Amino acid sequence: MPAANAHVIRAASPKRSCLEAFRERRSQGKSGITIAKEHAIVLSRAHFSCRLCGQCRTITKGARAVANRFFSFQEPLVKPTRKSPARKKTPVKSGAPERPKRVRRNPERLIAAILNAAIEEFSNHGFSGARIDRISKRANTVDRMLYYYFGNKERLYEAVLEEVYRNLIEEQRQFVPPEGDPVNGMDELITHMWEHYMNHPEFIRLVMSENLLYGRYIRQSEHIKQVSFPLVRIIDEILKSGKKKNIFRPDADTNFILMTIMSMGFFYVSNQYTYTYWLSKELTPNLRSDAWLGHMKTVIFDHLMVR
Repeated sequence: MPAANAHVIRAASPKRSCLEAFRERRSQGKSGITIAKEHAIVLSRAHFSCRLCGQCRTITKGARAVANRFFSFQEPLVKPTRKSPARKKTPVKSGAPERPKRVRRNPERLIAAILNAAIEEFSNHGFSGARIDRISKRANTVDRMLYYYFGNKERLYEAVLEEVYRNLIEEQRQFVPPEGDPVNGMDELITHMWEHYMNHPEFIRLVMSENLLYGRYIRQSEHIKQVSFPLVRIIDEILKSGKKKNIFRPDADTNFILMTIMSMGFFYVSNQYTYTYWLSKELTPNLRSDAWLGHMKTVIFDHLMVR
């Protein structure tokens, strides 16, 4: 289309209809086909785009009358220039399921979730009764990821033992006995060990399960072999301090003291479902734990103190 014609058309009165503009051009001696070519009137059966008036963009009655009267061609002379209307976004219904957002993987977080789920599973069902599918479901992952990070069920169980012993040793390292007071230091140490047993019953059950396996997997773990229990050193230092002050017996043995504390605390938690059947139910941990802790201290100090 010539630029001059386009300028004239844009300058035309915007109130003038397509039909009026067409008749004006016809009165100037122009044929309908010439007007269509010069001013890009695009006609087809389903589309009419007129630039005679510079505004019309829809099929009006007047425009259709012009098309039916002066034109009979099937295809448009010029391709339509009107852009198709933008597709409206369909609103999402409240009840329709939404695609879950893609979350970036965090290997450390996933491994921690798998270990926590495995601790729960192995402590409740033992090594033989534990199932990988329940662990992966509790960890909100799939079985494939468990095998990817741990290889097999045996290695996962070994990692569980390493994790619970790591937590035990970490708590022992944080324990600092008071200096210069061996009696108070031993008292706080017994309380520290007792609270760990009470707060971590899963540790008790896992140790019981490993003993049913004759300690097979704990012996295979290289990580557990390389660490030592800080309480062994701490108890030894407390006993030496008490012996120097002539408070504790000179023949008090570090290993025996540690085994006594462990056995009394361990048994109270591990066997609570059987001894409460035969003995008074008032001995259950929820009712008499403080009393049993006091009894443990009495037994230890009766053995240690110089008479």
